[in-house]
Amino acid sequence: MTALNCSDALGGKDASSQPAALEATAHLAAWADINLLHLKHNYEWLRRQAGVPVMAMVKANAYGHGLIPVATYLQDVVRVDWFGVATPDEGARLRQAGIKRPILVLGGFWFGQEESIVHYGLATTLPDPAYISALEQAAGRRGRITAVHLEVDTGIGRLGLSPTQLDAVLQALGRCRHIRLEGLMTHFASADVPEHAEFTREQIKRHWSVVERVRAAGWSPDYIHLANSAGLHAFLPAAAGNLVRVGGLLYGIAGDALSPVCPPPPTRPVLSLHARILGLKTVPPGTPLGYGCTFVAHRTTRVATVPLGYGDGLHRVQSNRGRALVRGRLAPIVGRVSMDVTMLDVTDIPDVALGDVATFIGAQGGATISAEAYAAAMGTIALEATTALTARVTRHYVT
Repeated sequence: MTALNCSDALGGKDASSQPAALEATAHLAAWADINLLHLKHNYEWLRRQAGVPVMAMVKANAYGHGLIPVATYLQDVVRVDWFGVATPDEGARLRQAGIKRPILVLGGFWFGQEESIVHYGLATTLPDPAYISALEQAAGRRGRITAVHLEVDTGIGRLGLSPTQLDAVLQALGRCRHIRLEGLMTHFASADVPEHAEFTREQIKRHWSVVERVRAAGWSPDYIHLANSAGLHAFLPAAAGNLVRVGGLLYGIAGDALSPVCPPPPTRPVLSLHARILGLKTVPPGTPLGYGCTFVAHRTTRVATVPLGYGDGLHRVQSNRGRALVRGRLAPIVGRVSMDVTMLDVTDIPDVALGDVATFIGAQGGATISAEAYAAAMGTIALEATTALTARVTRHYVT
């Protein structure tokens, strides 16, 4: 196991049972392990499953996993086909870090950001027809051709052209000398919800109808893409197109892609979250713990305090309901999660000592807290939970 010397820190799949990983993180009080071998495994499986080029979604700091280290590994080691980001700034950061693979800005751009789109050679969507002129002028000033992927709204109702706008947009693009229609895409609204399968199938039909309209108008986009992780898992081949966008499954988070009619995808979790016990104390029955005294010990209680709080992304809603693993056993969170620290009840866990690792996401001994289970304690999804991890949590990458 080799640690990469990246600015965001690095680690293995189960820090509590991986001596090399623990040695590498011995100086850290709290950290997230990012297992790049699992990332590679996931991408290669998804690429085989798709049978077409795959766009690795690295928006929002690679869903909390670390934008630059993740993208660099995917480009240099995994040889990823495409990258997907949400904003021009994210695309610019990738280019500045040496990423040369194609990058699509799925969130489009605001007036003034078209210069960055052109300068960094990014492909972009168009949130509204009003942006066509600004992009054409920016590309013209630099003498470049900028690629556009038209997003058509087939049912999600947010960004994306309505079908009634399509003809006018195609006519406007036909007058442009510096914009190339490279792709045609849509977003699924609820491909991860089995009860909405018919709605997703209707979105697929609408999209292929749009593709026929665009081709009938004389256009030949290089890429047609519909499927996200859930679409790839449950709606192939109809949703395949010739490019697939993957986010959750790339990082081994299957919660947004599970379907009762498909076997679970063999992806592996990439991120695990850990903190060391900084303080230990025993308190008598009747002792209140934490801000607001929301927990009162009903017995003699051994309390472990770890340096992880809502300033790190451990949401306050975990107070008195979340759990961590200590010495391979579940330890409930007691009292309110504060900005910098959280308390655990380790009364029933023998021999707990200072420096022991508390695992909030990941495996320890024979037990596991998945990202999905961690998020469920917050009433949210795993992707929000990992994306919420702040820069204060050191990322430790290991191959």
